[in-house]
Amino acid sequence: MKISKKSAVEVEKEYTENPPRVKGQWTQIVEQVKDTGKSIEITDLSKGQVAAAARKFKEEGLRFRAFYNEGRILVLPPESEK
Repeated sequence: MKISKKSAVEVEKEYTENPPRVKGQWTQIVEQVKDTGKSIEITDLSKGQVAAAARKFKEEGLRFRAFYNEGRILVLPPESEK
């Protein structure tokens, strides 16, 4: 690890020039499904993309069905609590 000194002005300038990280595509889809309450189908994905999406949807509590060999995934909003 290398540590170097920078002035507060330099750090502030670099901070404003580099925008914050953009939301990931799966995060945007999670928000869309939760906000609208509608199901969606995502197609033309690689097996790795299906796996990444499935992992994210599981973390967020969404219902989904992954079809790895077909490269698609169905996403449903969370079940309403009764």
